[in-house]
Amino acid sequence: MTDSTLPSHLTPGPLLEGRTAVVTGGAGAVADAICRSFAAHGASLVVADVDAKRTAATVSAVEALGAKAVGFVADLTAAGAVEELSRAALDAFGQVDILINALGEHLAFGGPFENSSEEQWQALYEVNLLATLRCSHAFIPGMKERGWGRIINFSSVEGIRSMPSGAVYTAFKGAIDSFTKSLGVDLAHYGIRANAIAVDKTRSYQVNHYRMPAEYDPFIPVWIPAGRFGEGTDVASVALFLASELGAWVVGQTIPADGGTLAAGGWYRTPTRWTNSPLLAQYLEDPEVTKRRPPNLR
Repeated sequence: MTDSTLPSHLTPGPLLEGRTAVVTGGAGAVADAICRSFAAHGASLVVADVDAKRTAATVSAVEALGAKAVGFVADLTAAGAVEELSRAALDAFGQVDILINALGEHLAFGGPFENSSEEQWQALYEVNLLATLRCSHAFIPGMKERGWGRIINFSSVEGIRSMPSGAVYTAFKGAIDSFTKSLGVDLAHYGIRANAIAVDKTRSYQVNHYRMPAEYDPFIPVWIPAGRFGEGTDVASVALFLASELGAWVVGQTIPADGGTLAAGGWYRTPTRWTNSPLLAQYLEDPEVTKRRPPNLR
């Protein structure tokens, strides 16, 4: 079989030519990489974010790649903001083919659930789930009319496993997974694909880009099977796959983009073996101590 006999989406070339994408939280480190990746593959972008300076930088980066882009600076949890975003996107490009619901935030709320407040629950709900529901609700009708669309929601591995001291945040990330699964099945008949990406150990503004002293470098391959922290471009590659015709046979799934942390399931790589007793990882600091330990504890 030669390239000439392959479907067009499996041959080299732009994967999103002529498409328009709305990216919420679009000026975040991961979403910015998605915007740039989509632009490089021919898409026009609507970059929606609360940070005006970073939004302008992302729009400029997209335009430098030869693509069209507009910025929309607003807090999408505010009443009426999503409707304004929809109008701005349609005014700029006439249609929206791809929706990336990348807006989400743990809001630095942590601690025992019983010490949290309803105000904190509401804030987490609005930024992690309500904005996703509103944006999807706003853009699905147009996708149905055209018989094609892509919705990519952002979950987290914490929505699949657990997050001590983060019960409410994980509840809403788990809700994203459930919403995506049912929505994907509902919309598949209309040529619309809804899927989600669950991210972990990826450099972003929210985690301060994992800035740690150099002496912690030996621990990175202990924590992450892939042996390094993820970059925004790693997640952008998954989003590009799901947003293009390459992902046409994927419906209602949450795909972890985490360097293997979820699959590892609590196992850690030490210099000599894998262990599910993470305290042993401390012995990376002194290999001689590791050598003196019983073989089953190395």
